[in-house]
Amino acid sequence: MPLSRPQSQPLIGGFFALETAGTGGMAAHWGVDRGLAWENAGSAFAALVRHLRPPAVWMPGYLCAHMAAAVPAGLRRFFAVTDDLSPDLLSLGNLQSGDLVLAVNYFGRDPGPLWRDFVAGRPDVTFVEDCAQTIDSGRGGWGDWRLYSPRKLFGVPEGGILVAATDRAKTADLPGPGQPCDPAVTALRRLPMQMRRDDPANNALWHPAHQRSEAAGVVSDRAMDPAAFDLLCSLDPTPMIAARKANFAQLASLLRDHALIRDPDPSFAPFGFPVHLPAPSRDGVLHRMYAQGVFPAVHWRDIAAPPTLAADHLRAASLATLPCDHRYGQQDMARVASVFQESLN
Repeated sequence: MPLSRPQSQPLIGGFFALETAGTGGMAAHWGVDRGLAWENAGSAFAALVRHLRPPAVWMPGYLCAHMAAAVPAGLRRFFAVTDDLSPDLLSLGNLQSGDLVLAVNYFGRDPGPLWRDFVAGRPDVTFVEDCAQTIDSGRGGWGDWRLYSPRKLFGVPEGGILVAATDRAKTADLPGPGQPCDPAVTALRRLPMQMRRDDPANNALWHPAHQRSEAAGVVSDRAMDPAAFDLLCSLDPTPMIAARKANFAQLASLLRDHALIRDPDPSFAPFGFPVHLPAPSRDGVLHRMYAQGVFPAVHWRDIAAPPTLAADHLRAASLATLPCDHRYGQQDMARVASVFQESLN
């Protein structure tokens, strides 16, 4: 039987409402450049691959399928990740000089010292640090390039931003987007965030608009909307980072037995709080939480991994991400934990 949500309780989770411009700091924190800002992350990554022309592009199998589709099929190679979501170095045994490797800071966390040592030992390879889930990893970057996707982290409607982090990247002469943004597409992306900000309880209004916006995403050579870029740069990351750490720590204390990352005092700014669920029962748990107005995410239902990477497919079928971002506080986290535990039965 579906659980009944008290109408007085706000919805928790899901995509972000449109942010209000702040006092700034994000541009310097990430080191972003308007000239290397595409409309989405897939477009930015595709532009980098076109420019560098590597013989092969290595990506984790545990990766959103849409992101992998930005790479021509003939160039795609896949590696596995370990139980702690670090790249499995053995599965990169065929990496060749000149190749490009994309690896992910999953849930905002750095892949760890073994990965950093591996990167340092392969100066003949270009490394891209996927920061789509990263406001701040708590450590310096490890890649030649960092790739950001603001809408995954804030109420910023669009953007895929490349940041050149090493001398090799800075001298690569990567051209920026070849076309201006499309005002109609930009308006389509902005609309659901605006709707949610203006009418936060009306899920039936803004959720379908968000689905339409997501379905319209394509790889292009269009630039990020200047207004969206300015909004991103106006944000102050400091309180957002602090709130995410505190919220994650609270869930870690309440849901330790279900946590993928058991860190009661994270040094990174968490993207969310990933939990293990049995694959056959995951969707039932999620739907019971939805009925209570708490909306976990799944990262991801459709992944890039070939069938041989069975562990990645099992991971995709059994993880869920509980919201713990900067929109929320301690009472919200207590509710998330309570609804989650109630929905397990």
